[in-house]
Parts: sequence; structure tokens; C-alpha cells
Amino acid sequence: MVLERLLTAQMLVFLFFSFVVTNSDTDKVRLRGGETPCSGRVEIWRNGIWGTVCSSLWKQRDANVVCKQLSCGSAVAAVRGAVFGPANGIIWDNHALCEGNEFSFLDCPTRPWGQVGCTHEVDAGVICSGFVKLVAGDGPCNGRVEVNSGTQHSTVCDWNFTLSTAKVICAELECGTAVSIMKSAHFGKGNGPIWDKEFHCNGSEPLLSQCPTVPLPQGKCSHSMDVGIICSRYTDFRLMNGSSNCEGRVEIQVLGTWRTLCDSHWDLADANVLCHQLHCGVALKSPKDAHFGKESDQIIGDTFYCTGIESHLWDCSVTILGTSSCSNGKVASVVCSGNQTQSLLFNNSQSDQEKTPVPFSENGQLRLLNGRGPCSGRVEVFYNGTWGTICDDSWDLRDAHVVCRQLGCGVALEAMVSAHFGQGSGPIWLDELSCSGNESHLGECPSLHWGMHDCRHKEDASVLCSEFLDLRLVSEDRECSGWLEVFYNGTWGSVCSNSMDDSTLSVICRHLSCGAEGHIETLSRPPRNLKARWIDKINCQGKESFLWHCPSQSWDHNSCQQGEEAIITCEGMNVTDCPTSGPCTDKDKLRLRGGETPCSGRVEIWHNGSWGTICDDSWDLADANVVCQQLGCGSALADLEWPAFGPGNGTIWLDDVQCRGMESSLWECPASPWGQNDCKHEEDAGVMCSGFVKLVAGDGPCNGRVEVNSGTQQSTVCDWNFTLSTAKVICAELECGTAVSIMKSAHFGKGNGPIWDEEFHCNGSEPLLSQCPTVPLPQGKCSHSMDVGIICSRYTDFRLMNGSSNCEGRVEIQVLGTWRTLCDSHWDLADSNVLCHQLHCGVALKSPKDAHFGKESDQIIGDTFYCTGIESHLWDCSVTILGTSPCSKGKVASVVCSGNQTQSLPFNNSQSDQEKTPVLFSENGQLRLLNGRGPCSGRVEVFYNGTWGTICDDSWDLRDAHVVCRQLGCGVALEAMVSAHFGQGSGPIWLDELSCSGNESHLGDCPSLHWGMHDCRHKEDASVLCSEYLDLRLVSGERECSGWLEVFYNGTWGSVCSNSMDDNTVSVICRHLSCGADGHIETLSRPPRNVKARWIDKITCQGTESFLWHCPSQSWDQNSCPQGEEAIVTCEGMNVTDCPTSGPCTDKDKLRLRGGETPCSGRVEIWHNGSWGTICDDSWDLADANVVCQQLGCGSALADVEWPAFGPGNGTIWLDDVQCRGMESSLWDCPARPWGQNDCKHEEDAGVMCSGVQTTLPSTTKGPITKTVSTPLNSGTLSLLGIVCLILGALLFLVLIVLGIQIHRGRIQQQVLSRYGDSPYEAVYQEIDYYLTGDKKDLLSSPDISSWPDDPPGDGYDDAEELSGPEIPPVTQKNEGSTLGPTNGWDEHRESNIGQSPEFPAGSPDSRMGEDALPISTEDLGYDDAEFGVPQM
Repeated sequence: MVLERLLTAQMLVFLFFSFVVTNSDTDKVRLRGGETPCSGRVEIWRNGIWGTVCSSLWKQRDANVVCKQLSCGSAVAAVRGAVFGPANGIIWDNHALCEGNEFSFLDCPTRPWGQVGCTHEVDAGVICSGFVKLVAGDGPCNGRVEVNSGTQHSTVCDWNFTLSTAKVICAELECGTAVSIMKSAHFGKGNGPIWDKEFHCNGSEPLLSQCPTVPLPQGKCSHSMDVGIICSRYTDFRLMNGSSNCEGRVEIQVLGTWRTLCDSHWDLADANVLCHQLHCGVALKSPKDAHFGKESDQIIGDTFYCTGIESHLWDCSVTILGTSSCSNGKVASVVCSGNQTQSLLFNNSQSDQEKTPVPFSENGQLRLLNGRGPCSGRVEVFYNGTWGTICDDSWDLRDAHVVCRQLGCGVALEAMVSAHFGQGSGPIWLDELSCSGNESHLGECPSLHWGMHDCRHKEDASVLCSEFLDLRLVSEDRECSGWLEVFYNGTWGSVCSNSMDDSTLSVICRHLSCGAEGHIETLSRPPRNLKARWIDKINCQGKESFLWHCPSQSWDHNSCQQGEEAIITCEGMNVTDCPTSGPCTDKDKLRLRGGETPCSGRVEIWHNGSWGTICDDSWDLADANVVCQQLGCGSALADLEWPAFGPGNGTIWLDDVQCRGMESSLWECPASPWGQNDCKHEEDAGVMCSGFVKLVAGDGPCNGRVEVNSGTQQSTVCDWNFTLSTAKVICAELECGTAVSIMKSAHFGKGNGPIWDEEFHCNGSEPLLSQCPTVPLPQGKCSHSMDVGIICSRYTDFRLMNGSSNCEGRVEIQVLGTWRTLCDSHWDLADSNVLCHQLHCGVALKSPKDAHFGKESDQIIGDTFYCTGIESHLWDCSVTILGTSPCSKGKVASVVCSGNQTQSLPFNNSQSDQEKTPVLFSENGQLRLLNGRGPCSGRVEVFYNGTWGTICDDSWDLRDAHVVCRQLGCGVALEAMVSAHFGQGSGPIWLDELSCSGNESHLGDCPSLHWGMHDCRHKEDASVLCSEYLDLRLVSGERECSGWLEVFYNGTWGSVCSNSMDDNTVSVICRHLSCGADGHIETLSRPPRNVKARWIDKITCQGTESFLWHCPSQSWDQNSCPQGEEAIVTCEGMNVTDCPTSGPCTDKDKLRLRGGETPCSGRVEIWHNGSWGTICDDSWDLADANVVCQQLGCGSALADVEWPAFGPGNGTIWLDDVQCRGMESSLWDCPARPWGQNDCKHEEDAGVMCSGVQTTLPSTTKGPITKTVSTPLNSGTLSLLGIVCLILGALLFLVLIVLGIQIHRGRIQQQVLSRYGDSPYEAVYQEIDYYLTGDKKDLLSSPDISSWPDDPPGDGYDDAEELSGPEIPPVTQKNEGSTLGPTNGWDEHRESNIGQSPEFPAGSPDSRMGEDALPISTEDLGYDDAEFGVPQM
């Protein structure tokens, strides 16, 4: 045993010294004279001298050891005969006998060193494969990074892969510098091992193998994270000879050498990109001639094709082939603004012969897509932040000429229609373009207004310009062999063979996808009858991706003599591996067609140069799942075996696919051989995927928390660097219109699963979120408290048409990309004012009636907006679509705006009583209803002096309520409610003793006391229920989420008809009622309901709506369908409300304090499983209390109250044995028993007393009053006065004892109170009689604050036959189609205006906040009303 251990120790020592020697030996071998660091003559360091190796017995095994020792991969060739030039000095070795597995060449057996019989004419050399290479790109200078691990190549993970490392790779490969790191297997997934280290290069290393490395975290990477890079020969850019770094002559560093750029094709679009790249703002002008001095000795004529919005010249297409010699003094120059944030104002004074950026209202650009290069393709313009296409209506050669001229692509050869280069996405910006052909840019051509068209993307316009280049080999024998021809200036011509070497041939063959090598044929062939011999003396380096990047002589019709044309044979076959012109991955070879969304449709696959389908034999959910995941579309919802998406065409490539469901690509699944099947296209397979992204926890699929499918589960997305462009891509993918808001800080609640570990960097034009670039998220940066959410809107844009300016005209709304005119049946000045503000046009001056600005367009909508007038966008207003009436002819909404964005709001109230008009209230007041279900029911609030306030219910009756309903466009009043029916408000009570006659058009016409004069408290807030209030319910004696579907409209419940009701509509109904996301219409017979009204029919939802009110339907009608056609709906879910409010909520909204004297003290209550409950005080301590206080925004905890100081609660005791540490951000983060498991009674309910805030009340006739509300004590000492008052309120018989304690501790009390600036005696003495008598009496006698029931109008409004209707003063009835918007949208708007969620919702049976709380009003201190008098206004 001892001997064995000794031998083991000796072996370890031997291995250690072998490792040390091996590492040191690396410095004793080098290569010299080669073109790369991994090729050259082999030299060895010995006895202080470098010497060579004789090649007389030099073999591949010897060369392999040298390559591995130098970290240069494996040997490609063992070179003999001093191919890399003879050396000088000693020859050390001539007879190495390597086995090939040695670590060092010095370990190989050899003759004695220096005893050789060779000369330097036979010095040995090697050509190694290199340690690193780039594969799967369009050339050796871009692609997936692979390193040689000795026996095979390994991919490199993109985890912590830096630009410094990429620069080392590009320099080693002699490819210039790195310009982009492409993550997430951009160049396709590799198949071999993954390199198990991270490279930590600093950028100065000559070889990647010399960079430091650290082990890669185990399990961190997969082939989906294979990294790639893109290198560029342009290593730097600068401006020279100007007065600053932001103006001057353009110079470009090409592979380390500075050269001046010729201005033969340089224009303002190119200049703008360079200014942006150099952080110099935007291009102001591009001076001609030698404005900044003559060129340097070296000048290049490379042609850049920029659109003007790229971030770097590296991103622009470039052509070098055939560039003309630069005229003397013609150097490219630019003057930049020097201000990086300045907007892009192009100077379009350049001549027609040059490319000029299209202005398009000063922010448009132009590009050609899907062609072969920058001078052919589908025409796209950039407007309003988005790329869009041009419709081919009236598209001809004159329009195409302008496009080619603008892009510097010569003249148009062909104007193509019918989406010749494929259909685009996004908006169709222009239609009926009518150029004369002489314009310098499209902005000068007449056309319809932006976005106005009657086209689809199958009509996208395209163009082929004269400077379009193409390349081909012409032969009758082989596809990759023949005469080399180039297409230039509209004509095919020959390419001359002079100076054409192997490097040039390699580029030509790769350009044509015909392999990587070729040769010039010497065999005679029949001459081609081509008059043009376009180009000669092409000299490629071999690194270029395309022939266009190689220098040559200038274009010339007769570049060489006949007989000098090139005839080339390439080694490969030209079978197009990719459906696109660039590199591709398996994901690019798979697509879905014929579905309604990008993630559903017939499965099509690219093989052997064409698209084909897959037969559905054996097709199942596992196969579908692989397709969905590969396309970034989440998981499979259904495998569709029948031709649900229509039959395809072309070859049926696959049959009998047998995936297991875990494969990363469909190519990994077993199947019949390609093209072998017994199927017809009627058997084409299809899929329906869940989608990569979805929105959850909102009130519908178009708003909510963003979650993405990571393959096996849903992950939330962090709001760190989350942009509106990314939100727009999500909304477009979900067919939800456009993004209007990004909601950060877990607005829609915290998620439970993993957090997506990448940032999305979308530019807004991507069709799918999965196609957006991503970068790693900084580690530890995000938590679920930063889960991001978004709100989408079907209204994608707004505009005013046919006016004298952009600030007046007919209102048009873009609905999911289509422009429609808005009907004026409910349009008023409040709505107009919001639109004016949104369009940066100031405020609304008037809203003309009839067709003041011309008749409507072909498509008109009657959507009803309920704006108060102070929203910032029409998206913020409640809206109703259900039941809108057909629009009368010529009744289009119009508006005239002031045009001055900062002007105040002077409403014109000359409109008739029949319209909603904004309440003036000294010219700055508005009106709203809060806490109801929508904008037509709730607590009445008015906006005055910059603040929302309530109306006291003294003298409040149906006549006052009528005026409120009329003003809001909500019909007439059904009920005038008192005693804070919809909960108590906050802030001032603005109006009291309101005395309307009922005929006024707005509250401003009604007599009342002066602003702020009242003798009320918020328990007396007035409320109203209007006739256009809507509600929905399912009526059944069996289940909550099943039964007759009924809607409350015009004051009565009525049935909903089932005609045209599909699964999408049923889904919206169930979600509206919080009864799940799916349901069905019952066919079982049920006893008919005795409801006379059948209110609505033919409801047609798309399925993305948040509420049923957003779905179109027929108009409201009491007899919409015959009896027997009423809808009976059963939903899949149970109505368990996740939130105590109707809108989305956070953990803070699910926590409240009750029974305390301040909002920051009381019994702790928590919302779970649809109801409020309490927490047991077992283990309850100051740490638990601190978490509650901080979560509620109430400071820190002063005391953890374990006894029932705030009275016992009711309902479930949800939590017990809570064990917070005090640092948690939410009570939900603290350990505790499972929900509902406890051994407690309500006498053990836990409470807290928080430090709270100090509030200064408005001044009165007595001067300013400061009221201390649980003021924080910096020393941490508990306020005895607060506890004394608490005990006095609960224990009346201890008054004398408490008073004695108070006197005894008077000095201490005075010391504590003296810490505040003002003397608090007036505010704090709080008369004992008030607490002993008045306050207690009010508490016992106060009416219960009734909650809003599920059947709100149930008392007196059950059925149509029972409704007698209130006596209503004569008013003109509004259109019956006027209905209200969604509850949640209104509540969100209310919360955004108040600044906080309602802290004390109405209807809590145990709520003591009525008069016992300390609201912000002067009377709360317990003084008599007479003491206060009239407030100072």
C-alpha cells in the first residue's frame, strides 16, 4: 500500500513537471514567413539560438504536433522545400520521429541536436488549420465561432463573450475588426461539443489561444447559445482638417491603413450615418470638392448605400467592384451638427444625379428589400417611426426612376408589381403615387395621404435599377461551370480573366454557392456572342463575402480583348441551401402559411432549393411542439392533420415524421427519406402554437404582464431597458394594434416562474418578438418586482383630415392599420380637447357639426369615447362599441384646435342641451364618476383649482343627478345615491347644497354654495346611476358561471341573443365575468326566463377584447331577436377574484389596515382567494409589522399589536406563524403556514401601528392648523398620547386613570411634541367630550356603507315589466346607442389621476374608516362647525 502511494505521488510529480515543461516549450517553437500566424517555416529555440528543422523526413504527424503545441489546430499540410523561404543560422533537427500525440515537438525522438546534413533550401514548414475559424457565414470573415480542441472543432458559448474577444478573432483571421457579436445561434446551431471555457481577452492579444480563460459554469450553455461574429475590413473612421472632430474630410482605416474616401457616390444619407457613428449628431451638409483640403496619398472609391438611419457605416451595403478612378480633389466631406440628440433635418438641395434622402415630412427614408443587393427589391419608406410599403396602384417606370435616382442606383430598368420580391409587413404608407420621373426624391411626387390606401401587401411595389449587379456561370453542361458573366447597367456581359488568381476564384465560387474553390479552364469553348466585356483585373484577397467587395478596373464596355473572357469551373454544386440570399439556420427553412396569426398555419419546409409541405401521416402533438419551439412560437396547442389551412403546393418533402417532442429542430426527427411519400396536398400537416409571447393578469389578452415561452415554461420579462419599440412588436404579434403604455414595477402583479435572462432590442419592424435581437440581462439586476407589462390599443393612429392645417378637420382613426372616419353621434368638446392635446394642437375651440370638413370615407365607425377633457390621449378615455347605432349620413366628428399646445382650456359652451359638454367651473373644471362599474355610475367628482373633489349629498336628488348624467353623455339618471354609496372620496368637498332644476346642460349652471363651503364629511359623498350604465351577469340557480346571459341597459335587465355568437365572443364574455377564458353556448333546454327585453344581438368579438362592451353588434333594441334565441352560456372557470378591485392589482392592494384611528394603524387584513381575511398574532413581532408598514407606504412600525386592540375581524384567518425578517419588500415574501391553516380565533388578529406622515391642513379663519397623524419619532420612543387616546376610545371606564397618566407624563409629552416646528397644542388637545360622546355616537349610529352588489340595480330594477321609470323632467333623449366603457379601463384612469389605488373600498362590512378615520379636512379635529367659518378662497 505504501509503495502504491509512493508510485502515485511520483506519477503526480512527473505529470506536474511535464505540464510545466510543456507550457514553457510553447515559447520555444515558432512559425515564420507564412501569411497567417498559423502557417510558416518551423523554427526551434535551443541553447539561446533560433534554428530550423530539416524536411527530409518531415511528415504530417510531425506537423500536427507543432500545430497543436502552438494552439493552431491540426496540420493541414506538412510543407517541405523551404516554401516559406530559407532561413539563416543553424539547422537543429533533421530526423524527428513524432507519433502525433506528443504535447511538444521537443518531446519527439530525434537525432542529436544540431547533427544534420541538410541546407536551408529544405527547411520544414507547416500550414495549420488555426485555433479559431468562422463557419456558416457568407465568407471567412463572418459566421459561427468554432475553436480547435485538438481532435475536433467546438462551438463557443455566447455567455460573457465580449467585443474584445471578437476583435482578437477578427485580427487573427486578418479580417479587420469586429463590428457585431451575433448571439443565440444566429448562424445556426453547431453539432459538436461546446468549448468549456470563457475567453477573457483584453483585445491586444495576437491570437485567441493566448487569451486568458476561466471555466464555463456547468450547464449554463447549449447550442442555442452558439456565438457568431461579423468582421469588417473598415477598422476605423474619422473626419480630418475641419475646425472640430465633427467636420472634415472623410477618412477610413482599411486593415490598419488610413485612406481618403472619394465622393463619387457620397451623399447626405451616408454622411448622416457617419455623424451618428462619431457621436456628432446629424449631417448638416456634404461639401463638394476639396473643401477640407486635398486627399491623402491613398484614396478609395468604395460606394456606401445607406438609408440614413443606420447606426454605423458597417451596417450599410457597400460595393467596391468597378469603382471609377477618383477625380483630382473629389473627396468626401461632411459637416455634422455636433449635437447628438438633434433631429434629422435633411437638406435636399443636391442634384438629381445623386442619391438624396426622401424628406417625407422630414423624417422619412427609403430602402429596397429582398433583392440581390441595395439596387433591387421591394420599395419601403420610413415614416412616423415605422417602415412600410408602397401600393402598386398606378406604379410605373416613372415612379421607379425616382426611387433609383434617390438611392444612387442609376435609372429604373423595371417597375415591378404584385409583391415581386415578397410581401412586406407593417403599414402600407403610400398609394396612387404619381411621379413625373424627374423628381429628385419621392417626397416631391403627388400621392394619397400617408396611410390612405385600399390595398393589401400582395400589391407591394418593387423596382430593378440599372446599378443592380448579378453574377452567373453560363453552360449547357454544369450549373457551377461555364462563362462567367456579370449583369451591369441592364445588360449581361463577360468578365475578363486577366490577373484572376485562386483567391479571386474562391470568392466567385462562394458568391455563387458553388463551393470554396475553383479553377480557370484552359479548354476551348465556343465563344459567347456578348458585346459587353464589363470588368477586368479583379483582385480579391479571398476574405471577401461577395465579388462586389473586390477591387478591379473601372466598368468599361470593352475591358479586354475577345478571347480573354473567364471560363470557370467550381468544385461544388449550386443547390441553394437557404431561402434567403444570406446565411440561414434551420429556423429560416421552416415557416407557417395560411393561418390567421404568425404562429399558426400549414407547415412548410425548405429543401433542395424549394419550399414544400409535410404529410400528416403519423403527425401528432410531439411533432407540432418541435415546430412551434423551433419557430419561437411557444408550445403546440393543436396538431392539425386535416387541411385546416388549405392545401399547399410544390413537393411534399417529409412523411411519417416521428418526433419525441424534445428535439431542438425538426431536422433531428426521424422521417421517411426526403421526397418519398404516398400523400396528396389535402393531407398537408399544420400546427397551432401558443405563441412565444403573451400578456397575462390584465383584463384581456391585449394588456397585462409580459411573459415569454422559454421552451418548457413561461418566464416574465424585466422592465430594465424595455422600450416602446419592443412593446409595439408584441402588440402587433398578438394582433392587438399598437402599444400605448409600458407598465413597470410589476403593475400587473408579480409573476411566479423564472425571469427571462435577456433584454429585447427590437427596432419595431420585426414581425415577431422572437426575431428581435437580444443581449444578456445584467446578473442580479432584476426581480419579480420589476416584471414589465404593456397596454395595447386597437386604435393605432389618429389624424384630422380636410382642414386648412393639421390641427383642424374631420376625425379619422386608424383601427388595426385601416383608416376610418368617426361618427359624431357621441363626439363632444371634451373628447375634442383630448384629441387636440394628443396631436400637439393645443385645445379644442369648437366641434363643428355635419360634414363641415367633407363627407366621411367609405368606412365609418361609431365608437363612443367618454373623456373628461383632461386626459393626455384618447387611449386613456373609456370607450364603448357594443350596441352603437348606424351613423346618419354626413354626421362625422370634427374639431378645430387652437394650434397652441400651451394654451389653457377655454371651453365654448354654446352647444345644445342634447350634447355632452364639459363643465366650466370657472373655466377649469371637469366631471367624472368613480368606483362604479364604468363611466356611467359612481361617486360624483368635479375638478377645480387643480384638484379632484366630491359633492356633498345635502339636497342631492334626481334632478341634480339628471344634469350629471346628461353632461357625461350617459343618458338620464335612474337613481341619485347618497351616503357615499360608491365609497368615500378623498381630497376636498367642493360643492354642497346643489339645486339643479334638471334641465341644465352642465353642473356649472346649477346654484350651489361657494367652492369649498360645506358642513359635510366624505361619508356624505353624492353618487349617481345613469341610464346608459351597463352590467353583465349569468343567471342560474345552479352555478355562478353558468346560466342565462343578461345585460343591464337603460335601467333594466334583458337577455342577450345568441345569433352569430362564436367561441371568440364566448371567451370575451367569460373573461368579462372573471369566469375563465373559455366557455360554450348550451344547447340543453332550460325553463325560459320571464324577461321581456332582449337587448342585443349579433355580437361579434375578435377574442382580444377586454370586455364585451368593446365588441361590435347590432344596435340596442328591446326586441333584438325572437323568444327562444336567448343565449345560455357556461364558462369553464369559477368566479374567484384575484384582486379586491375591479382592475389589476399589486400585493399592496391586497393588504389593508382596519379599525385604527389613522390610515396607518389598525388590524392587518389580507386578500386571498376572493375574500378579505386576517392574520393570527402567533409569532407576530415588530419585524412582521415593519414589512406591513413599509409595503403600505406607512413608514416603519412603532408597535406590533398582538392583542385585539383594533377589534376582532371576520372572514377567514388566512395566515399564521408569519416569520418575516423585516427586510422583505412584501408580506408575501415572508415564510408562514399554508394559507388558511391556523389554530386561532379572531380575538388573536394581528395589528400594527406605523409611523405614518405629518399632514398640514388647509388654512382656515383660525390660521394654519397642523395635525399630527402618527408622526414618526426619530428616537424610536412610542408616543404615550397616541396610546392613551387609543385606550380612551375603547375603554370608557378608564378615562380618569388615563387622564392621571397623561398629567403625570405631561413633561415627557411636551418634550416629544417640542420636536416639531409649530406649536401643536391647538391641533392636538382633542376635546375629551368629542371622543367620549360625539365620535362614539356617530360610530354607533352611522349607516352601513353598502357594497356594490353583483346585481347592482336589483332593488327596484329587476325586470323590464317591473320598471315604471322615474319621473324625469323633460329632456331630449340621447341616442340609444350611447353606452359606456369598461370598468377596469375607467378604474385605471381614475387611479392614474388620483395617484394611488383606493385604499378603503366601499362595501367592507367591518370598515371603520367613515367618520372615525382622519381624512384631510378641517372638521375632522372635532371642532364645532361654526368655529371654522368660510374658507379663505
